[in-house]
Amino acid sequence: MEIYGADIRGIEGQLVRFNTVHEPDSRGVHVLGLAQKVVKEGVIRAQKAIETLPGNWTVVTTQGYTFDLTPAETPKTSSGLDLPIAIMLLVASVMQKLDSLDKRIESLKTDVEAAKNEEKRTRILDELEALIHQKNNALEYRDRLRKNEGKYLLIGKLNIVSGRIEPPERGTLGMISSAADGFAVIVPEESETHAALIERAEKRFAAYKASNLEEVWNVILGVVSPRRVRYHKPNITRRTLQRYVPDLKAIEGVSRGKLAMTVALAGGHNILLVGPPGHGKTMLAQAATRLLPDPTKTELFEINKIYSAAGLLRENEIILERPYQEAHRNTTSAALYGGGNPLRPGIVSLAHRGVLLLDEINTFPGLVVEALRVPLNNKVIPVQRANYSTEFPCRFILVAAMNPCKCGWYNHFVCPTCRRTYFGPGARCTLHKEMRLVSQCRCSPHDIERFKAALSKPLLDRIDLKVLIYDTGEDIAFDFATKTVRNKIERARQIQTARYKHSGFISCNADIPDRSQFGPVEAETDQHLKSLYQRLRITPRMEVKTLLVARTIADLYGSARLTPKHVDLAVD
Repeated sequence: MEIYGADIRGIEGQLVRFNTVHEPDSRGVHVLGLAQKVVKEGVIRAQKAIETLPGNWTVVTTQGYTFDLTPAETPKTSSGLDLPIAIMLLVASVMQKLDSLDKRIESLKTDVEAAKNEEKRTRILDELEALIHQKNNALEYRDRLRKNEGKYLLIGKLNIVSGRIEPPERGTLGMISSAADGFAVIVPEESETHAALIERAEKRFAAYKASNLEEVWNVILGVVSPRRVRYHKPNITRRTLQRYVPDLKAIEGVSRGKLAMTVALAGGHNILLVGPPGHGKTMLAQAATRLLPDPTKTELFEINKIYSAAGLLRENEIILERPYQEAHRNTTSAALYGGGNPLRPGIVSLAHRGVLLLDEINTFPGLVVEALRVPLNNKVIPVQRANYSTEFPCRFILVAAMNPCKCGWYNHFVCPTCRRTYFGPGARCTLHKEMRLVSQCRCSPHDIERFKAALSKPLLDRIDLKVLIYDTGEDIAFDFATKTVRNKIERARQIQTARYKHSGFISCNADIPDRSQFGPVEAETDQHLKSLYQRLRITPRMEVKTLLVARTIADLYGSARLTPKHVDLAVD
């Protein structure tokens, strides 16, 4: 028989093999293998839970044991290791050498006869009685344990009063999925839905549920049959990640912004929205998750594992939607990218397979926002610690928003008569054409330049679309409801899925890393691209981004050919 626990490392579970030695001549429990404080405290929880078992198991909690947790080089940080600790204490007690136990019993009998002090005699008799019970338990159960050749993955935190098994605070989904082929996985009853879903998806192991330590011990002994987990839809609690999702119809004006957001979501492109306050930048980002296609089963599994590792998924909760996350200028680097002790994923990972809004991105601390270059390039966040390293996935669509200047009204003008707002220095009031418009901006040229220069060129190069949001004088009509736009985006995504079906890492246009992965471009379009590149003086990275956005626009139009018109729309 082999007993395993599981710890959480990043978002993935890590199997922990348990080996235990009974130390008859010592007291206390020693845990090897970089056990952190919560795991060492788990030994106490396990001992207290053992005392709730029927019969006399007191001696188990007073004798000496040494645990070896493998792999020894990685820290163990989960309270979910309580259950395998308790089971291994019981196993080590039952499987100890009987001749050593007999010698101690005989020695205590001699001590009883020689004891003259009544108090000492009573203490020795109590110890003798406990050892006799321990021997009886060993004789009763050791054959059962020898016959058990199973491999068990045990997950659960123990209640010290009742012996009840509870889910660990975080990482249950990753721990369950770490089970190897042929394992029997035993989880708390509250984790039944999670275990059933993973068992159905992976079909590598059998998953069971238990209510307390006594039930698990009886399963190990073969006294009772384990209870198989079952998938019951009524037991699922759907976790909602976004309280308010506006319909595109509810966002007035900003047709350019709506069209740009459609292109960004259709191709998985990052987008920067620049515009004055109150013009719908945040609402466009909030509407994005309902415009994207439903996540696949693989994507849902990734999303739920991340939220489980962050401790944000309780009992039988399941996430069935794409995540939406917001970060603001006061967000710390650890909160955004992950960190802490124990290590938890940050906001960029919580937005995995969904949308991340960075509001007022140019007001973030420089080091914080510039660190975005790594996840935008690699789609993962590497985390280095002294004795191990891991990574968090973060494949999200970035929606960055900023004002054009500190007051928010750069290049916006107002009619002094009707107070209507217009964009651009050459604009005229449609009602009072003879009136000279007055600038709404109160910022100095120096302040405006400094405000715009807060974002570095390398970071801006990683954002595919930059769009100016304004609501007057637009020549683009885009007033569709969310359902209509979602259908357009889904058709474009289907075209991309078919195009990249033989690629292992590309699922949409934005995933293409360089020109070599794009494929041939017609001579007319290629020449048009080259002339644009020379005129606009853009970087090689932006050349690829422009090409990819144009390809997405062609997909939205249902065009197999990439034409100069699509390129012009991408640059506009």
